Amino acid sequence: MKISSLILIAGLWLYSQKSMGQNEALRLNDYPFLALDKNQLTFYGDTTHFNTVFEKLDSMVFLGSGKLSILHIGGSHVQGGTLQRTMRSKFDHLMPGIGGERGFFFPYIMARSNMPSDYHVIYSGSWKGCRNAKKNAVCTWGVSGYNATTTDSSAHIKLYMSDLQKKNYRFNKIRIFYQMDADSYHTQLDSIYGSVSSTTDSLGQFIEYSFATTFDTLAFSLLKTDSLQSHFTLRGIQYITNESGITYHSIGVNGASVPAYLRSYDFGKEIKFLAPDLVIFGIGINDANGPTSRFSQTSFENHYRDLIKWFKAANPKVNFIFLTNNDSYYRRRYPNQNVFKVVKAMQNLAKENNGAVWNLFEIMGGIGSVKLWEKTGLAKSDKVHFTTKGYQLQSDLFFEAFQNAYGAYIKSTTNPVPID
Repeated sequence: MKISSLILIAGLWLYSQKSMGQNEALRLNDYPFLALDKNQLTFYGDTTHFNTVFEKLDSMVFLGSGKLSILHIGGSHVQGGTLQRTMRSKFDHLMPGIGGERGFFFPYIMARSNMPSDYHVIYSGSWKGCRNAKKNAVCTWGVSGYNATTTDSSAHIKLYMSDLQKKNYRFNKIRIFYQMDADSYHTQLDSIYGSVSSTTDSLGQFIEYSFATTFDTLAFSLLKTDSLQSHFTLRGIQYITNESGITYHSIGVNGASVPAYLRSYDFGKEIKFLAPDLVIFGIGINDANGPTSRFSQTSFENHYRDLIKWFKAANPKVNFIFLTNNDSYYRRRYPNQNVFKVVKAMQNLAKENNGAVWNLFEIMGGIGSVKLWEKTGLAKSDKVHFTTKGYQLQSDLFFEAFQNAYGAYIKSTTNPVPID
C-alpha cells in the first residue's frame, strides 16, 4: 500500500474517532464530576517501547493482517465480565472486517462462582471450585487462578459465547488446560467435529485440538482410560484462530490480590503459551482494602515486580498499562486513603517497565467521588464495585484514552500531505 493511501486512511480514521468523541461527550455531560482532562494514558520511561503495540495495530488497521494479544488481569472487576466484554467489543470493531480470538477464559460457573454474560456453559457432573484468593485453600493453580474438579468420569461440558453484537467467537484450534497427573481423566471431543488432530503439552498442562474448519461451540466429555484415574481438574480454556485480529484474554478472580496470583504455582508455565503483547493490570483494590496502617506500598510494588517477571519471561517485549484503583470506601464508611499509595506505586512500576498508567481514581473525581458515582447509578452501594452502566462508562473512557494515544502515535510517525 502506498504511503499516501496510508495517510488518507489514517486521516479518515482519526476523523471518525474525533466524531465519536464528540458524540460521547454529550453523554458524559451528565456526569460533571468526571475529570475528563485527566482521561489519558500517561507514559513513563522509554515512551517508544509501547510502539511495538501500535505497530501491530498499524498492520491490522492499514494492511488487514497480523495479531495483537491483550491480557486483562484483576479481581472481581474483571471476573464480572462487563468491563472486559465492552472493551473486547470495542477492540474487535476497531478494524471493520478483522476477526480476532476470544482467547483464554475460565468457566466460573463450574467453580460455583459468578459468570460473565457473554458466554454460556452447560455441564454435567458434580464439580468443586477452588480459587487463589482464598488464603486457606490448598490447590495448584495456573493462569486463571481458578480450578474446578470432578470425580465424575462421565462428566460433559459444552461452551458457547458471543460478543455485544452477537458475533460468535469461532475457533479452529482450542486448548484445554487441566492439571495433568497420573490420576487424571483425559478429554474426548464430541463426534460432531469430524477430523481432529491433537497434541499434549505437559509443560503448559494442556491438550490442544486442531480442526479442519472453524466452530463456535466447544463440547467435550471426560474419558477414564485406567482404573487408577480418579478425577479431572479444569484450569482454563483458550480459543484460537488463524485469522488476523485482536485477542483479548480475560483473567479475573473475585477477591484476588497480587499475592493471590503469586500463589498460582503454574502461572509462569502457562503464561508462556499466551505470551501477551500487552498486559492491562487491574489488581490492587483488594491489596489496599483496609486502614492505611496495614498497607505497605513497598510490599505492594515488590509483589507486582514478581508477577511482572513471569510476563517478561513469556514475552521480553511485553508492554504494560496499569489501571489504578477506583475511589472506594473501606467498610462502606471510610474513604480509602490507600489509593494514593497505589497510584504512586503504579507510577513507579510504569517507570521501571516503560509502561503507562491510566489513573481511574483521578478521572472518577478523586477521593470521595464514588459516592457521586453511586448517586448517579454508576456504582453499587458497597462503594467498591460498579453497576453495568458504570463499567460501560469506564470502558468508554479507557478506550478513548487508548485511541487518543494511538492517534498521537500515528501523527508522530506520518508526514501528512495536502489532499486535493
